[in-house]
Amino acid sequence: MRAKFIFQIISPKEEIFELPIYYRTLFMRLMKEALSKYNQEYFKNLYWWGDKKNKWQKPFVFAVNFSNMNITNNSVLFKGDISLNLSTSDYEFFINMYNGLINNQLYPYNLTEVHKIKLKRSYLMREPESFDTTMRFKTFSPILIERKDGNEKIPVLPFDERFEEFFNEFVDFEIRNIRILRGQNKGLQRKLTFKPINVKKTVVKHRISDFVEKTKKDYMYLTGFSGLFELSGDPEDLKELYLNGIGLRRGQGFGFIELGK
Repeated sequence: MRAKFIFQIISPKEEIFELPIYYRTLFMRLMKEALSKYNQEYFKNLYWWGDKKNKWQKPFVFAVNFSNMNITNNSVLFKGDISLNLSTSDYEFFINMYNGLINNQLYPYNLTEVHKIKLKRSYLMREPESFDTTMRFKTFSPILIERKDGNEKIPVLPFDERFEEFFNEFVDFEIRNIRILRGQNKGLQRKLTFKPINVKKTVVKHRISDFVEKTKKDYMYLTGFSGLFELSGDPEDLKELYLNGIGLRRGQGFGFIELGK
């Protein structure tokens, strides 16, 4: 299930808008507020275990896109509307989040201290009728994969030795966690083959409250990859990745993929 939400900045009235480089965090906050207002009980079950934050992987992925975008050191400049793309294999999550985001009581919404937005329109996005054993995908947002080396986390990129080995281990864990939520304790049906076509390393500035509180730094630097690639594997697994994204921090605006050509 996929949907697109188109937002318009209604204040201030400017030709070129500027948002902080950590804009993904702003839309994480929007989505949480939308979900909380629409279904408080479901929101609590998804994001909390009692009085502690629930850090289990969330069954969705999102990506934010801007018109005529230009990224500077600490901000993103753009003209026109903002698109929020949402994708999930979880029907309950989709219904709650979709209805939360189209709730008129949410708007106008204070995206930042100076920017207010409203929802212009929303619609369901067409999905492939079937999935093959080999398919091309492109990233809508960078894919983040890491491996542990002692206490250190090392980015894993398609140019690295043993990339495919680490990629399969990571994705198997990811898919299993998503399926467990549906009562299915199974990972990859068979090993994936990853073929880069036009892929590049991507470094992103990101910000979440836990990191700021712990380090007293404004940003974290995340290293991933973007571009066009080919995946071969079981069609059911490829569909799972298409709907739920690939990699870390999918619920923070990373790992969204679309069909490529």
